[in-house]
Amino acid sequence: MTERRIANVIGLGLIGGSISLALARNGFEVCGTDSADGIAADALERGIIHRIGVERTAEITFVATPVNTVPQSVRLALDSTDGVVTDVGSVKAIAAGFATDPRYIPGHPMAGSELHGLDGADASMFEAAVWVLTPTDATSDATFNLVAETVTRFGAEVVALRPAQHDDLVAMVSHVPHLTAATLMGLADERSEEHLALLRLAAGGFRDMTR
Repeated sequence: MTERRIANVIGLGLIGGSISLALARNGFEVCGTDSADGIAADALERGIIHRIGVERTAEITFVATPVNTVPQSVRLALDSTDGVVTDVGSVKAIAAGFATDPRYIPGHPMAGSELHGLDGADASMFEAAVWVLTPTDATSDATFNLVAETVTRFGAEVVALRPAQHDDLVAMVSHVPHLTAATLMGLADERSEEHLALLRLAAGGFRDMTR
């Protein structure tokens, strides 16, 4: 009988929940944690994870916490596990700047949803999506290969970039459009107080830009 593979997911929001489901669909036993009260228990009850906690023997740990907590979460993962560690933050320079462990590789799946939290978790979220990996000078080939093999099984296409190059490109294709959409929605909301029919006139272009 084949021994079941074990993975950790730290941070069980939309992306962490989706990674958990994708791991489970590919034969992993998934251990998960979240800093918010009740989230890990909810994930366990829904069958999104198999166990609460961080398993030291897990071969791979995904850090899916907010960007500003990624460095400390990665450090915790490296200290508390023996396997490979990766994260999914949208800014890579802050993570790559402190990483000197060959077991760590920063990453960023270019995927998401208008839904939030575990309610939006979807095992198929990464199918046909680009998953950027940004190896540091310390990252080992074995670490890169394991993470790339795992996310490829999710259906993702792996693209390798340097951390700074990733941040420059993602700022253009993801962050700027997001800020533009937020600004447009804020402007429309403000003007709708003056012109009650404004949002009723909004058609497909407005909907697509503000999703």
